[in-house]
Amino acid sequence: MKAKMPAGIYSASDLFDLLRDCTTYKHDPKGIELIHTPKSFFEDNYHGVSGAGDCDDFTAVSIAGLKAIGTPDRKIKIVLTGRRPDIAKHIYLKVGDTPFDLTNVFYGEERQYPYYQEIPINKL
Repeated sequence: MKAKMPAGIYSASDLFDLLRDCTTYKHDPKGIELIHTPKSFFEDNYHGVSGAGDCDDFTAVSIAGLKAIGTPDRKIKIVLTGRRPDIAKHIYLKVGDTPFDLTNVFYGEERQYPYYQEIPINKL
C-alpha cells in the first residue's frame, strides 16, 4: 500500500479523505462474506469496480493505509458494533479516540449502536 500512496498524505484525516473519494459501498453477495486485500480491493475486485466493498473491506484497506503513513499500531483500534452482543453488524476503526469509518461522510463521525467493542490491533 505504501508504494501506491500518493504524495501529501500524512495524517489519518488526509487518508480518510483520499479513501472516501475512491471507495464505493457494495454489499457482499448473499450468503458469502468477502474480505478483499488492499490489492484486490483496488485492482481485481469481486464487484468489478475498483474500491467497491463493504465495511470489513473498508476496514482492511484503512488499516493498510494507516500503516503505510506510519500510524503506530497502538493508536489503531478495530471497532465492532451491532444491536446484539453476539453478532457484530458493523466494523470500522478508531485512530486514537477518533472514528475512522469510511461508511460515513466525514472523518470523526460515528453512528451509535447498543453494543460496542474495541480491539487494539497491537493486541491481536
